[in-house]
Amino acid sequence: MRTPMIHLAPPVLTLPFLLIACSSAPAPSEVRARIASDLGHVLTEANAATTGTSDALPGIAALGMLERAIGRTDGTLVATLAPHASLTGDGTTSGFDPDAIIMQLNTTLFTDANHQGDGIYKVPASLVCADDLDCATQFDQAQLRIRVEENDDELRFAIQVDANHDEPLSIALTHTSLAVTVALDDADRALTALSTAFGGTAPNARLAGEVTARLDILGAAHLRASLSIDQAVAIAFADQGADLDGPDAFRVSSAAAQVGSIELDGTAGVGAFALGLGATTVHAPGTDGFDLDLPGATMAASLANGQPLQLTNISLGDRTTTVSKQGTQAIAIDLNPSDGRALAATITADAATGLETLTVSPRLDLRMAVDHAVLGDAQPVYDVTRVLLDGSLRGGNASDQIEVASGTFAISTTPASYGFSATAGQCVTGTDIYDSSTLSSYTQWSVGACQ
Repeated sequence: MRTPMIHLAPPVLTLPFLLIACSSAPAPSEVRARIASDLGHVLTEANAATTGTSDALPGIAALGMLERAIGRTDGTLVATLAPHASLTGDGTTSGFDPDAIIMQLNTTLFTDANHQGDGIYKVPASLVCADDLDCATQFDQAQLRIRVEENDDELRFAIQVDANHDEPLSIALTHTSLAVTVALDDADRALTALSTAFGGTAPNARLAGEVTARLDILGAAHLRASLSIDQAVAIAFADQGADLDGPDAFRVSSAAAQVGSIELDGTAGVGAFALGLGATTVHAPGTDGFDLDLPGATMAASLANGQPLQLTNISLGDRTTTVSKQGTQAIAIDLNPSDGRALAATITADAATGLETLTVSPRLDLRMAVDHAVLGDAQPVYDVTRVLLDGSLRGGNASDQIEVASGTFAISTTPASYGFSATAGQCVTGTDIYDSSTLSSYTQWSVGACQ
Protein backbone atom coordinates (compact mmCIF):
# COMPACT_ATOMS: atom_id res chain seq x y z
CA MET A 1 0.00 0.00 0.00
CA ARG A 2 1.36 3.41 -0.95
CA THR A 3 2.11 5.68 1.98
CA PRO A 4 0.00 8.87 1.92
CA MET A 5 2.02 11.99 1.14
CA ILE A 6 0.59 13.70 4.21
CA HIS A 7 2.89 11.57 6.36
CA LEU A 8 5.92 13.32 4.80
CA ALA A 9 4.63 16.85 5.15
CA PRO A 10 5.45 17.64 8.81
CA PRO A 11 9.23 16.92 8.66
CA VAL A 12 9.55 18.66 5.30
CA LEU A 13 7.72 21.76 6.47
CA THR A 14 9.65 21.98 9.73
CA LEU A 15 13.09 21.56 8.12
CA PRO A 16 13.60 25.30 7.44
CA PHE A 17 12.76 26.10 11.05
CA LEU A 18 15.20 23.48 12.30
CA LEU A 19 17.94 24.98 10.13
CA ILE A 20 17.18 28.46 11.38
CA ALA A 21 17.24 27.24 14.95
CA CYS A 22 20.82 26.03 14.48
CA SER A 23 22.03 29.58 13.91
CA SER A 24 22.02 32.28 16.55
CA ALA A 25 23.49 35.70 17.22
CA PRO A 26 26.09 35.40 20.00
CA ALA A 27 26.54 38.11 22.61
CA PRO A 28 29.37 40.61 22.04
CA SER A 29 31.32 39.14 24.95
CA GLU A 30 31.13 35.68 23.36
CA VAL A 31 32.24 37.08 19.99
CA ARG A 32 35.30 38.66 21.61
CA ALA A 33 36.08 35.45 23.50
CA ARG A 34 35.83 33.37 20.33
CA ILE A 35 38.09 35.78 18.45
CA ALA A 36 40.69 35.62 21.20
CA SER A 37 40.49 31.83 21.49
CA ASP A 38 39.77 30.63 17.95
CA LEU A 39 41.40 33.28 15.78
CA GLY A 40 44.33 33.40 18.19
CA HIS A 41 44.83 29.65 17.85
CA VAL A 42 44.60 29.69 14.05
CA LEU A 43 47.02 32.60 13.60
CA THR A 44 49.54 31.36 16.18
CA GLU A 45 49.71 27.81 14.78
CA ALA A 46 49.91 29.16 11.23
CA ASN A 47 52.90 31.28 12.19
CA ALA A 48 54.58 28.28 13.84
CA ALA A 49 53.95 26.09 10.79
CA THR A 50 55.57 28.52 8.34
CA THR A 51 58.55 28.95 10.65
CA GLY A 52 59.17 25.23 11.04
CA THR A 53 59.13 24.31 7.35
CA SER A 54 61.06 27.14 5.72
CA ASP A 55 64.59 26.26 6.88
CA ALA A 56 66.99 24.15 4.80
CA LEU A 57 64.53 23.44 1.99
CA PRO A 58 66.31 22.98 -1.34
CA GLY A 59 65.37 24.64 -4.57
CA ILE A 60 66.28 28.33 -4.58
CA ALA A 61 69.82 27.88 -5.91
CA ALA A 62 68.85 25.31 -8.53
CA LEU A 63 65.95 27.36 -9.89
CA GLY A 64 68.07 30.50 -9.82
CA MET A 65 70.73 28.59 -11.74
CA LEU A 66 68.23 27.66 -14.48
CA GLU A 67 66.95 31.23 -14.55
CA ARG A 68 70.47 32.57 -15.09
CA ALA A 69 70.98 29.99 -17.83
CA ILE A 70 68.09 31.37 -19.88
CA GLY A 71 69.21 34.95 -19.34
CA ARG A 72 66.66 35.96 -16.70
CA THR A 73 67.69 37.78 -13.52
CA ASP A 74 64.36 39.03 -12.15
CA GLY A 75 63.57 36.04 -9.93
CA THR A 76 60.35 35.14 -11.78
CA LEU A 77 61.15 31.44 -12.09
CA VAL A 78 62.19 31.15 -8.44
CA ALA A 79 59.04 32.87 -7.20
CA THR A 80 56.83 30.69 -9.41
CA LEU A 81 58.33 27.26 -8.78
CA ALA A 82 59.62 27.51 -5.19
CA PRO A 83 56.57 27.78 -2.90
CA HIS A 84 58.68 28.56 0.16
CA ALA A 85 60.66 31.38 -1.48
CA SER A 86 58.28 34.07 -0.22
CA LEU A 87 59.35 33.57 3.38
CA THR A 88 62.10 35.65 4.91
CA GLY A 89 65.60 34.27 5.03
CA ASP A 90 65.36 33.14 8.64
CA GLY A 91 62.18 31.17 7.96
CA THR A 92 59.75 33.56 9.62
CA THR A 93 57.14 35.90 8.27
CA SER A 94 57.87 39.57 8.90
CA GLY A 95 55.70 41.98 10.89
CA PHE A 96 53.06 39.36 11.86
CA ASP A 97 51.58 39.83 15.36
CA PRO A 98 48.45 37.71 16.11
CA ASP A 99 47.92 39.37 19.50
CA ALA A 100 47.88 42.85 17.96
CA ILE A 101 45.30 41.74 15.36
CA ILE A 102 43.03 40.28 18.05
CA MET A 103 43.30 43.34 20.27
CA GLN A 104 42.43 45.64 17.36
CA LEU A 105 39.31 43.63 16.52
CA ASN A 106 38.08 43.30 20.10
CA THR A 107 38.70 46.86 21.26
CA THR A 108 37.69 48.89 18.20
CA LEU A 109 35.14 46.80 16.29
CA PHE A 110 33.31 44.11 18.24
CA THR A 111 32.49 46.31 21.21
CA ASP A 112 29.27 46.66 23.15
CA ALA A 113 28.95 50.23 21.84
CA ASN A 114 29.11 49.11 18.19
CA HIS A 115 26.61 46.28 18.70
CA GLN A 116 23.19 47.24 17.33
CA GLY A 117 21.45 44.03 18.36
CA ASP A 118 20.80 40.66 16.70
CA GLY A 119 24.50 40.18 15.99
CA ILE A 120 24.79 43.38 13.90
CA TYR A 121 27.85 45.59 14.49
CA LYS A 122 28.26 49.04 13.04
CA VAL A 123 31.71 49.70 11.62
CA PRO A 124 32.62 53.10 13.09
CA ALA A 125 33.93 55.80 10.78
CA SER A 126 36.72 56.47 13.27
CA LEU A 127 38.47 53.30 12.09
CA VAL A 128 39.30 54.90 8.73
CA CYS A 129 38.49 58.60 8.95
CA ALA A 130 40.21 59.79 12.14
CA ASP A 131 39.02 63.39 12.69
CA ASP A 132 37.90 64.06 9.10
CA LEU A 133 34.23 65.06 9.37
CA ASP A 134 33.53 64.90 5.62
CA CYS A 135 35.07 61.46 5.42
CA ALA A 136 32.99 60.29 8.37
CA THR A 137 29.77 61.59 6.80
CA GLN A 138 30.42 59.76 3.55
CA PHE A 139 31.52 56.62 5.38
CA ASP A 140 28.24 56.54 7.33
CA GLN A 141 26.32 56.70 4.06
CA ALA A 142 27.90 53.40 3.07
CA GLN A 143 26.11 51.77 6.04
CA LEU A 144 28.97 49.34 6.54
CA ARG A 145 28.03 46.68 9.08
CA ILE A 146 29.10 43.22 10.16
CA ARG A 147 26.55 40.52 10.85
CA VAL A 148 27.73 37.80 13.21
CA GLU A 149 26.02 34.46 13.64
CA GLU A 150 26.97 31.25 15.40
CA ASN A 151 26.24 27.86 13.87
CA ASP A 152 27.45 25.02 16.09
CA ASP A 153 31.23 25.48 16.31
CA GLU A 154 31.41 28.03 13.46
CA LEU A 155 31.33 31.78 13.92
CA ARG A 156 30.38 33.55 10.70
CA PHE A 157 31.03 37.22 9.93
CA ALA A 158 29.20 38.73 6.95
CA ILE A 159 30.28 42.17 5.76
CA GLN A 160 27.15 44.16 4.88
CA VAL A 161 27.24 47.15 2.55
CA ASP A 162 24.61 49.74 1.54
CA ALA A 163 20.93 50.00 2.42
CA ASN A 164 20.18 46.60 0.87
CA HIS A 165 22.71 45.00 3.19
CA ASP A 166 24.41 43.11 0.36
CA GLU A 167 27.05 40.72 1.70
CA PRO A 168 29.97 40.62 -0.76
CA LEU A 169 32.38 39.15 1.78
CA SER A 170 31.96 36.57 4.52
CA ILE A 171 34.37 35.04 7.01
CA ALA A 172 33.89 31.68 8.71
CA LEU A 173 35.88 31.02 11.89
CA THR A 174 36.29 27.87 13.97
CA HIS A 175 38.95 26.90 16.48
CA THR A 176 40.92 25.23 13.67
CA SER A 177 39.95 27.09 10.49
CA LEU A 178 39.48 30.48 8.89
CA ALA A 179 37.76 30.91 5.51
CA VAL A 180 37.15 34.13 3.57
CA THR A 181 34.66 34.07 0.69
CA VAL A 182 34.14 36.89 -1.80
CA ALA A 183 30.82 36.80 -3.67
CA LEU A 184 31.44 38.94 -6.73
CA ASP A 185 27.75 39.08 -7.66
CA ASP A 186 26.97 40.81 -4.36
CA ALA A 187 30.06 42.98 -4.77
CA ASP A 188 28.70 44.15 -8.13
CA ARG A 189 25.44 45.34 -6.55
CA ALA A 190 27.28 46.87 -3.60
CA LEU A 191 29.50 48.94 -5.89
CA THR A 192 26.46 50.42 -7.59
CA ALA A 193 24.74 51.25 -4.30
CA LEU A 194 27.90 52.75 -2.79
CA SER A 195 28.46 54.97 -5.81
CA THR A 196 24.95 56.35 -5.45
CA ALA A 197 25.38 56.86 -1.71
CA PHE A 198 28.54 58.87 -2.27
CA GLY A 199 26.88 60.99 -4.94
CA GLY A 200 28.82 59.48 -7.81
CA THR A 201 28.01 57.54 -10.95
CA ALA A 202 27.75 53.78 -10.77
CA PRO A 203 30.86 52.22 -12.35
CA ASN A 204 30.54 50.61 -15.74
CA ALA A 205 31.45 47.17 -14.46
CA ARG A 206 30.27 43.59 -14.30
CA LEU A 207 31.38 41.12 -11.64
CA ALA A 208 30.42 37.47 -11.33
CA GLY A 209 31.75 34.42 -9.54
CA GLU A 210 32.89 33.38 -6.10
CA VAL A 211 36.35 32.94 -4.59
CA THR A 212 37.33 31.41 -1.23
CA ALA A 213 40.63 31.53 0.64
CA ARG A 214 40.83 29.02 3.48
CA LEU A 215 43.28 28.25 6.30
CA ASP A 216 43.00 24.97 8.23
CA ILE A 217 45.03 24.03 11.29
CA LEU A 218 45.63 20.27 11.10
CA GLY A 219 47.67 19.99 14.30
CA ALA A 220 50.42 21.69 16.26
CA ALA A 221 52.36 23.94 13.84
CA HIS A 222 50.61 22.16 10.97
CA LEU A 223 48.49 24.06 8.44
CA ARG A 224 46.90 23.82 5.05
CA ALA A 225 46.11 27.02 3.14
CA SER A 226 44.09 26.96 -0.06
CA LEU A 227 42.53 29.22 -2.66
CA SER A 228 39.62 28.11 -4.81
CA ILE A 229 37.43 29.61 -7.48
CA ASP A 230 34.09 28.16 -6.36
CA GLN A 231 32.16 29.66 -9.26
CA ALA A 232 33.81 30.76 -12.51
CA VAL A 233 35.06 34.34 -12.25
CA ALA A 234 34.22 36.93 -14.89
CA ILE A 235 35.16 40.58 -14.34
CA ALA A 236 34.74 43.45 -16.79
CA PHE A 237 34.99 47.22 -16.44
CA ALA A 238 35.31 50.17 -18.79
CA ASP A 239 34.77 53.90 -19.11
CA GLN A 240 31.21 55.10 -18.92
CA GLY A 241 29.32 54.35 -22.11
CA ALA A 242 31.75 51.73 -23.38
CA ASP A 243 30.54 48.23 -24.21
CA LEU A 244 31.71 45.79 -21.55
CA ASP A 245 31.98 43.13 -24.25
CA GLY A 246 33.76 45.42 -26.69
CA PRO A 247 37.43 46.19 -27.36
CA ASP A 248 37.61 49.12 -24.91
CA ALA A 249 36.76 47.14 -21.77
CA PHE A 250 39.16 45.31 -19.46
CA ARG A 251 38.08 41.72 -18.93
CA VAL A 252 39.40 38.74 -17.02
CA SER A 253 37.88 35.29 -16.65
CA SER A 254 39.01 32.11 -14.94
CA ALA A 255 37.30 28.74 -14.69
CA ALA A 256 36.20 27.17 -11.42
CA ALA A 257 39.20 25.33 -9.96
CA GLN A 258 41.21 24.49 -6.88
CA VAL A 259 43.68 27.24 -7.71
CA GLY A 260 46.30 26.40 -5.14
CA SER A 261 47.06 24.90 -1.76
CA ILE A 262 50.02 24.58 0.54
CA GLU A 263 50.43 22.29 3.53
CA LEU A 264 53.17 22.94 6.08
CA ASP A 265 54.02 20.78 9.08
CA GLY A 266 56.45 22.77 11.19
CA THR A 267 56.93 19.95 13.70
CA ALA A 268 57.95 17.37 11.11
CA GLY A 269 59.56 19.93 8.82
CA VAL A 270 57.60 18.74 5.78
CA GLY A 271 55.02 20.20 3.46
CA ALA A 272 53.29 20.05 0.12
CA PHE A 273 52.23 22.56 -2.51
CA ALA A 274 49.77 22.31 -5.38
CA LEU A 275 48.84 24.71 -8.18
CA GLY A 276 45.74 24.11 -10.29
CA LEU A 277 44.73 27.27 -12.14
CA GLY A 278 42.04 26.64 -14.74
CA ALA A 279 41.66 28.18 -18.17
CA THR A 280 42.17 31.94 -17.82
CA THR A 281 41.79 34.81 -20.28
CA VAL A 282 42.64 38.50 -20.00
CA HIS A 283 41.74 41.32 -22.36
CA ALA A 284 43.56 44.60 -21.69
CA PRO A 285 42.40 47.48 -23.92
CA GLY A 286 44.31 50.38 -25.40
CA THR A 287 47.20 50.84 -27.80
CA ASP A 288 49.43 48.82 -25.47
CA GLY A 289 46.66 46.36 -24.71
CA PHE A 290 46.83 42.61 -25.18
CA ASP A 291 44.86 39.38 -24.98
CA LEU A 292 46.21 36.51 -22.86
CA ASP A 293 44.95 32.98 -23.38
CA LEU A 294 46.34 30.68 -20.68
CA PRO A 295 44.93 27.15 -20.90
CA GLY A 296 45.89 26.47 -17.28
CA ALA A 297 48.82 26.05 -14.92
CA THR A 298 49.49 23.08 -12.65
CA MET A 299 52.27 21.86 -10.38
CA ALA A 300 52.61 19.79 -7.23
CA ALA A 301 55.55 19.92 -4.84
CA SER A 302 56.68 17.78 -1.93
CA LEU A 303 58.85 19.52 0.67
CA ALA A 304 60.95 18.06 3.50
CA ASN A 305 63.93 19.34 5.47
CA GLY A 306 67.11 17.67 4.24
CA GLN A 307 65.30 15.84 1.43
CA PRO A 308 65.11 16.53 -2.32
CA LEU A 309 62.37 18.87 -3.48
CA GLN A 310 60.00 16.91 -5.70
CA LEU A 311 58.00 18.78 -8.37
CA THR A 312 55.39 16.92 -10.40
CA ASN A 313 52.74 17.69 -13.04
CA ILE A 314 54.39 20.93 -14.13
CA SER A 315 52.20 22.07 -16.99
CA LEU A 316 50.74 25.09 -18.80
CA GLY A 317 47.60 23.30 -19.89
CA ASP A 318 46.64 21.23 -22.90
CA ARG A 319 47.48 23.71 -25.66
CA THR A 320 49.63 26.69 -26.57
CA THR A 321 49.64 29.73 -24.30
CA THR A 322 49.31 32.88 -26.41
CA VAL A 323 49.48 36.64 -26.09
CA SER A 324 47.90 38.66 -28.88
CA LYS A 325 47.86 42.34 -29.69
CA GLN A 326 45.18 44.01 -31.79
CA GLY A 327 43.92 40.55 -32.71
CA THR A 328 47.28 39.25 -33.97
CA GLN A 329 49.34 36.68 -32.08
CA ALA A 330 52.52 38.17 -30.65
CA ILE A 331 53.79 35.50 -28.24
CA ALA A 332 53.35 31.73 -28.17
CA ILE A 333 54.62 29.46 -25.38
CA ASP A 334 54.61 25.67 -25.38
CA LEU A 335 55.84 23.47 -22.54
CA ASN A 336 56.78 19.90 -23.45
CA PRO A 337 54.49 19.75 -26.51
CA SER A 338 55.87 16.33 -27.49
CA ASP A 339 55.73 14.84 -23.98
CA GLY A 340 52.13 15.22 -22.87
CA ARG A 341 52.69 18.92 -22.08
CA ALA A 342 53.95 18.11 -18.58
CA LEU A 343 57.13 17.23 -16.71
CA ALA A 344 58.49 16.44 -13.27
CA ALA A 345 61.63 17.72 -11.57
CA THR A 346 63.77 16.86 -8.56
CA ILE A 347 66.05 19.36 -6.83
CA THR A 348 68.70 17.88 -4.54
CA ALA A 349 70.92 19.93 -2.25
CA ASP A 350 74.46 18.96 -1.19
CA ALA A 351 75.12 20.60 2.16
CA ALA A 352 78.86 19.87 1.98
CA THR A 353 79.45 21.67 -1.33
CA GLY A 354 76.56 24.15 -1.32
CA LEU A 355 75.55 22.91 -4.78
CA GLU A 356 72.11 21.89 -5.96
CA THR A 357 71.21 19.47 -8.75
CA LEU A 358 68.12 19.87 -10.93
CA THR A 359 66.92 16.71 -12.67
CA VAL A 360 63.94 16.69 -15.04
CA SER A 361 61.76 13.89 -16.39
CA PRO A 362 61.09 13.10 -19.16
CA ARG A 363 62.72 16.43 -20.14
CA LEU A 364 62.25 20.18 -20.03
CA ASP A 365 61.29 21.46 -23.48
CA LEU A 366 60.17 25.08 -23.40
CA ARG A 367 59.43 26.62 -26.78
CA MET A 368 58.76 30.33 -27.34
CA ALA A 369 57.98 32.49 -30.36
CA VAL A 370 57.86 36.30 -30.24
CA ASP A 371 56.76 38.65 -33.01
CA HIS A 372 58.30 42.01 -32.14
CA ALA A 373 56.63 43.73 -35.08
CA VAL A 374 53.24 42.89 -33.59
CA LEU A 375 54.39 43.93 -30.13
CA GLY A 376 55.71 47.18 -31.55
CA ASP A 377 59.01 46.98 -29.69
CA ALA A 378 62.62 46.91 -30.82
CA GLN A 379 64.15 43.67 -32.03
CA PRO A 380 66.65 42.50 -29.37
CA VAL A 381 70.07 41.07 -30.16
CA TYR A 382 68.44 37.65 -30.08
CA ASP A 383 65.35 35.82 -28.86
CA VAL A 384 65.47 32.55 -26.94
CA THR A 385 63.22 30.22 -28.91
CA ARG A 386 63.81 26.94 -27.09
CA VAL A 387 65.24 25.68 -23.79
CA LEU A 388 65.89 21.93 -23.82
CA LEU A 389 67.20 19.99 -20.84
CA ASP A 390 67.32 16.23 -21.15
CA GLY A 391 69.11 15.18 -17.97
CA SER A 392 70.34 17.23 -15.02
CA LEU A 393 72.17 20.45 -14.13
CA ARG A 394 74.35 21.22 -11.11
CA GLY A 395 75.25 24.64 -9.74
CA GLY A 396 74.99 27.08 -6.88
CA ASN A 397 74.65 30.74 -5.98
CA ALA A 398 78.40 31.12 -5.50
CA SER A 399 79.30 30.36 -9.12
CA ASP A 400 78.22 31.58 -12.56
CA GLN A 401 79.03 28.17 -14.02
CA ILE A 402 76.33 25.58 -14.64
CA GLU A 403 77.51 22.01 -14.99
CA VAL A 404 75.64 19.55 -17.16
CA ALA A 405 75.65 16.69 -14.67
CA SER A 406 73.98 14.23 -17.08
CA GLY A 407 72.40 14.22 -20.52
CA THR A 408 72.30 17.37 -22.64
CA PHE A 409 71.41 21.02 -22.20
CA ALA A 410 70.78 23.39 -25.09
CA ILE A 411 69.33 26.83 -25.75
CA SER A 412 68.23 27.80 -29.25
CA THR A 413 68.04 31.42 -30.36
CA THR A 414 67.14 33.63 -33.29
CA PRO A 415 69.66 34.39 -34.79
CA ALA A 416 70.97 30.87 -34.15
CA SER A 417 74.58 31.95 -33.51
CA TYR A 418 73.81 33.05 -29.95
CA GLY A 419 72.61 29.63 -28.76
CA PHE A 420 74.61 26.69 -27.43
CA SER A 421 74.55 22.96 -26.82
CA ALA A 422 76.36 21.22 -23.96
CA THR A 423 76.74 17.61 -22.86
CA ALA A 424 77.49 15.82 -19.59
CA GLY A 425 80.72 16.96 -17.97
CA GLN A 426 80.72 20.37 -19.65
CA CYS A 427 79.97 23.69 -17.99
CA VAL A 428 77.99 26.62 -19.32
CA THR A 429 79.02 30.15 -18.35
CA GLY A 430 76.92 33.22 -18.98
CA THR A 431 78.46 36.67 -19.38
CA ASP A 432 76.45 39.92 -19.44
CA ILE A 433 77.18 41.94 -22.57
CA TYR A 434 76.04 45.50 -23.25
CA ASP A 435 75.01 46.19 -26.85
CA SER A 436 75.50 49.88 -27.67
CA SER A 437 73.45 49.71 -30.87
CA THR A 438 70.28 48.60 -29.07
CA LEU A 439 71.22 50.16 -25.70
CA SER A 440 70.42 46.85 -24.05
CA SER A 441 72.15 43.99 -22.29
CA TYR A 442 72.08 40.33 -23.15
CA THR A 443 73.67 37.09 -21.96
CA GLN A 444 76.49 35.55 -23.97
CA TRP A 445 77.00 31.85 -23.27
CA SER A 446 80.16 29.82 -23.57
CA VAL A 447 80.61 26.06 -23.19
CA GLY A 448 83.81 24.47 -21.96
CA ALA A 449 85.58 22.56 -19.20
CA CYS A 450 84.37 23.13 -15.65
CA GLN A 451 86.64 25.26 -13.49
